[in-house]
Amino acid sequence: MMVSNNTDVRTLVRGAMKQYPWLTTEPGSKHWRLRSERTQDFIPIPFSPSEHRVIKHLRAQIRRLAKTGDGFIAAKRS
Repeated sequence: MMVSNNTDVRTLVRGAMKQYPWLTTEPGSKHWRLRSERTQDFIPIPFSPSEHRVIKHLRAQIRRLAKTGDGFIAAKRS
């Protein structure tokens, strides 16, 4: 499963899937997605991140997705 070129992103996603068993990865149209099986909401996983704060932002998004189930779909509704 090559969800990202960045090893830190891959490690973070792998750790989140171990910690929260209801999170799964799936391919999207351009990016891989980390989907919550509880709410069916997801967050996109950046394949080749160019921002230096990508780990910090992704960690916060994963925490929010695992805790409340809010991801990309919930953010678009607001």
